[in-house]
Amino acid sequence: MKKIHIKQIVSVLGCTALLAGCTSTSPVASTPDHPSNYQSGSSTAEVQAGYDTFGRKLDAAPAPAPAPAEIPAAAPMKSASSSAYFPSGNACGSGILLQKFAPAEVIAGQPYQYSYKVSNLTDATLENVVVNDRVSSDFSATDSTPKADSMADGKASWNLGTFGPKEVKTIVVNGSSPDEGVVTTCGTATYNPVACQDIHVVKANIALTKTEPADENICDPIPVVLDVKNTGSSALSGVQITDTLPAGMTSDGKSALTFDVGNLAPGESKEIKYNAAASTTGKLVNSAKVTSAQGVSAEASATTTVHQPVLAVTCKAADQSFLGRKFDVCYTVANSGDAAAAGATLAVAIPAGLNVVNTTGNGQVKDGNIVYDLGSIDAGASQNVCATFVGAAAGTYSFTGTTKGTCAAAATTSCETKVVGVAAILLEKKDDPDPVAVGDTTTYTVKVTNQGSANDSNVHVTVTVDDELVPVSASAGTINGQVIDFPVVPTLAPKDAVTYTIVAKGVKAGGAVTKFSLKSDMLTSPITAEESTTVY
Repeated sequence: MKKIHIKQIVSVLGCTALLAGCTSTSPVASTPDHPSNYQSGSSTAEVQAGYDTFGRKLDAAPAPAPAPAEIPAAAPMKSASSSAYFPSGNACGSGILLQKFAPAEVIAGQPYQYSYKVSNLTDATLENVVVNDRVSSDFSATDSTPKADSMADGKASWNLGTFGPKEVKTIVVNGSSPDEGVVTTCGTATYNPVACQDIHVVKANIALTKTEPADENICDPIPVVLDVKNTGSSALSGVQITDTLPAGMTSDGKSALTFDVGNLAPGESKEIKYNAAASTTGKLVNSAKVTSAQGVSAEASATTTVHQPVLAVTCKAADQSFLGRKFDVCYTVANSGDAAAAGATLAVAIPAGLNVVNTTGNGQVKDGNIVYDLGSIDAGASQNVCATFVGAAAGTYSFTGTTKGTCAAAATTSCETKVVGVAAILLEKKDDPDPVAVGDTTTYTVKVTNQGSANDSNVHVTVTVDDELVPVSASAGTINGQVIDFPVVPTLAPKDAVTYTIVAKGVKAGGAVTKFSLKSDMLTSPITAEESTTVY
């Protein structure tokens, strides 16, 4: 049975072997494969009873199992260990202790293992701890625990990551050696020391509060109070407030105000007061913003409702009316404010093409407008007025009404009515002569008239002649057997007419009934008519 001796070499900085102390060194001669800058440490020659092949103590020494009679019992396995300090090679200046454990002698062809014990010697955290292993070609690795980041051509590397203070990790390598000889392994370790320093972090923060009265008369000043406070743990400098007043509000004629507050210690606050004036009614939202050199900011806003009458007007009219027919347009003027609207009026522009027939209330026609004097409208109250119009021409008419008061802003609304004509189609027909002899002809005359006041479109006439007659000719029409189809008239204006004639020849005696059909876009169903002709 062949045995292979394992030679261990651990690489350290410098060219001397480092033992347990900070100053003890012992040189080791080089081998052809391993130069002298790899040094050995202490080692254990024998495995004592109760210890495994790596020199680790067992709970109880197991009794050797009886060997088969034909195979002699195996001799006790020897083990060895070595250690080195990185990066200085000295315990006093190093952060990592690398200890290696391996059997001193193994059987060729049988699996065995060696291991590294990696220890953080410091009370600090070490990062990116890397162990490198190099072994001669007589060793064939199978796997390791943990798995190596790389393992090829006799070289392996493990990145063990971060080591906490005094933390220890272990690497176990499994493999075998097929031939008798000496297997040499070398290990090195590197790491990144970390320098840490506490930095105190303070928070910069600021708050802004804005106060105004909820309600104010338009004639009275509006008092504004700005309160800025340092709500953080950091001192603030360059504190500045920008107050942009809304439309309809000014202060000393200005619509934008700037206040330099300066510095604010943590918890410190300052108050700024000024008066504003309103020139409009309703809710006025006043917004302000505070900034500082530290980059923090805050915004605040306040709303004041300015009391004044607020007029609104709405309009109502029929969607459609007919030429010559009267229709009404009505307006409602309402005061949604909180004060009476004195001197309220409503003016309605009269659209061209319409005539005013009548007005309600005291509406007067003046300079192309209907003007209503509404007097005073109480808060929350409203007034209704109407005007009656008639259209002489078709079209869409818009009615715009504007209301205003002494202290109320103007308000405008509009509505519209479409005035249309009426299409009325008349179908007339006659035959001449009647009766008609067999072999002679009679002439049918068809006339279509738009008697209404609006255009009709796609007017289409068809005529079907009875069997006692045969169509001979038709003006503008197409004869197909007994049916005559006249072309479609795209538009037939009011009072316009189209006339068609058909010449038919009597072929047999009897009472012939000729049928007429008229279709158009304005008709919901066709108009039909019949003309009787006697053939003898």
